[in-house]
Amino acid sequence: MPPSRFPALFSQPSGESQNLLHVQVALRARADQRLLVRTLRDAGLTPESVTLPDGKADLVIVDAWAWEHSRERLRSVRENAYPLVFPILAIAGKEAASAAWAYRELGADIDDLVELPTSRAVLLSRVGNLLRLRRLSLTQADHHRSTQQKLNAVNRALQTLHACNEMMVRESTEEGLLQSVCEVIAQFEGYALAWVGFADDSTQKKVAKCYIAGDAADYARAIDVSADGSPLGQGPIGKAIATGSPQIVSDMASEPRMAPWREQITAWGLGAEIALPLNVSVGSSGVLAVYSQQSGDFASDERALLERLAENLAFGLDRLRLQNVRKAQNQEIKRLAYEDPVTGMANRRSLLARLHELVGRANHEQAAAILFIDLDDFKLVNDALGHKVGDRVLQNVAWRINNTLREGDLVARQGGDEFIVVMMDDPRYSPSVAEDVRQRLARGAEEMARRISRTLRQPFEINGYAHRLGASIGVSLFPYLSDDPETVIDQADMAMYAAKRSGQHTVFFSPELATGRQQRLSLETKLNHALAAGELQLHYQPVWELDSGRIVAVEALLRWQDAEGEMISPATFIPVAEEIGLMGALSKWVIDEAARQLESWRETGLELTMGVNLSVSQLQGADAARKIHDQVVSSGSDPQWWLLELTEEAVMQSPEAVMEAMRLLDGAGFRLALDDFGRGYSSLARLQAMPLHTLKIDKLFVDSLREDTPDDRVVRTVVELARQFSLRVVAEGIEHAEQARQLTAMGCSFGQGFWVSPAVAASEIPSLIRRAAPPAL
Repeated sequence: MPPSRFPALFSQPSGESQNLLHVQVALRARADQRLLVRTLRDAGLTPESVTLPDGKADLVIVDAWAWEHSRERLRSVRENAYPLVFPILAIAGKEAASAAWAYRELGADIDDLVELPTSRAVLLSRVGNLLRLRRLSLTQADHHRSTQQKLNAVNRALQTLHACNEMMVRESTEEGLLQSVCEVIAQFEGYALAWVGFADDSTQKKVAKCYIAGDAADYARAIDVSADGSPLGQGPIGKAIATGSPQIVSDMASEPRMAPWREQITAWGLGAEIALPLNVSVGSSGVLAVYSQQSGDFASDERALLERLAENLAFGLDRLRLQNVRKAQNQEIKRLAYEDPVTGMANRRSLLARLHELVGRANHEQAAAILFIDLDDFKLVNDALGHKVGDRVLQNVAWRINNTLREGDLVARQGGDEFIVVMMDDPRYSPSVAEDVRQRLARGAEEMARRISRTLRQPFEINGYAHRLGASIGVSLFPYLSDDPETVIDQADMAMYAAKRSGQHTVFFSPELATGRQQRLSLETKLNHALAAGELQLHYQPVWELDSGRIVAVEALLRWQDAEGEMISPATFIPVAEEIGLMGALSKWVIDEAARQLESWRETGLELTMGVNLSVSQLQGADAARKIHDQVVSSGSDPQWWLLELTEEAVMQSPEAVMEAMRLLDGAGFRLALDDFGRGYSSLARLQAMPLHTLKIDKLFVDSLREDTPDDRVVRTVVELARQFSLRVVAEGIEHAEQARQLTAMGCSFGQGFWVSPAVAASEIPSLIRRAAPPAL
């Protein structure tokens, strides 16, 4: 038989190892042994001549002698090879005794028997059968190993999934969760390494390996990975992040994409890798990388379980990150609720919480002084330099106040330009026997108020200018005036306003202040009601020519008689009306009523000029001037019948806006008077620029014109000044004939005062005109 007929018998199936099957031949007869080896070699096998077989072969051929001397070893090899088949072929001579041993062992330890002499075909057929049996058992063993590997991998992945799910329930931080998951994965047999990484936002998108665990952890630390288009981004990690899909490398040693890391892969003996994207909805997405020591891992079932693990992990990350976002939001809400955003110090709510806490802890035995601080003229800083500069000043103020406090004292920003200090009763010295806590507390509060005022008076450097701020401070003592923190703060607030009104830098709260505040609140309520209820009325004070006594004009003065019949002074309710924003409505009512009365008088032949007082709020620019004009004209009055009076204080508050309104009113035909002249700070330049018709000399200077000790210097100067500016002069507050005489002698043309008449109801004006005033002597 030609040798070429037999290689197919002994070649390995496609896809299996291409190593030739190995045969050991142990025959005592050397000639037979050489012949047999040559025959097998010619058939395409790799036979080996041995004296005694050691079992390191796919088939062993022995004779009686070799079997006798290697029986136990070959039996042990067959037992250890199970379930693999380890075939043994016996060669027996033609003598019956030579074959007897083989027949005895046949079926037990010997798989087949060839008796000599035999043909080459028979020999190769028997050898082929045994090798096929061997090859079949090898194939089955390989399949069994593959199945077992997959089963082990699935079991390992399932255990990993369960263990990681437990971690996701237990761990409360992202760092703890990711590190624990990596450690759990790496503890299972076969997983050499697990790590979690996130791609940064740079152009290179380098993947930062944040959490690493496993025997091959140094491999992860040594390699560089990215998620871009470079070679470092073409591996499974980069692709998983870029595509959002799992990536598997079954054989890392041979995969071309793993070329950048080949050396480290070989050094650490890594077999397979799976890269699982962590597709999160909150924050940066990442990747979970798991490495196996064995090639071929991460088949479909194992992959599905690990994918589920990654999905659960991404869900856990989202949950923790959302919790962190909510926690940060809650902290920010709390910060905004309890911290002043400009100065960074506590706000009123935070201060009240601290005070309630202290009160509760001290069982109402804690004493403290509450200092309510309001900056004077801070509005000028905001108006002139802007709120950004104003905020910097407030920050500096907060720093200065804080530096005046003792340890344990509290400070907060109330809002705007107001601050609250709580000075706890914690003296650094022993009080005298005669000094009680309240006295000591009041003395300490007064000293602290002085320190605060002193530090705030130091200049603030603002855009290259030194600006000084004053402060009005109100003080209340806890718990002597109230044991409720909010009430004590309100008391200090009342005291602060009292300090601001009186010009003192510090005022202590007293029950009288609370009474005044209640009266003020009651006044506000009644004043809002008065306008609608018709409780307001106008009285008119005549203005006469001093030389002839003829009444030529009246000044409309607002009066209020409340529902109880009590007359309330304008000096009391006008400031309140200005503060609560009621002046606009009051001023409109005054002009409407004065216009109606003026029209009524003129219909009866009384040609009078109507004087009305304007507040600064009525003179804010062109729109305000147009409103006054339209209101007067719509009533049927001529602007020339009107004398609009304003004070120097009103002009000084908003000089540009007021001047604009004055020019428009003058152009429309109204006459303008500067009231209470001499008490303000008008410069001659401003006086010259104003479109005035009349100067009204304040009563303060008219009072100096007495018969016994006359002092006419100021009045004479004003009269002369008016003459130089071509202005008419009205002297207010004339109460005696001597005053009228002196004014006439100086050249003053008109007078107003009780000498002729106080302000009276409109019905009395006609009789006063008929009676006329006595001329000045």
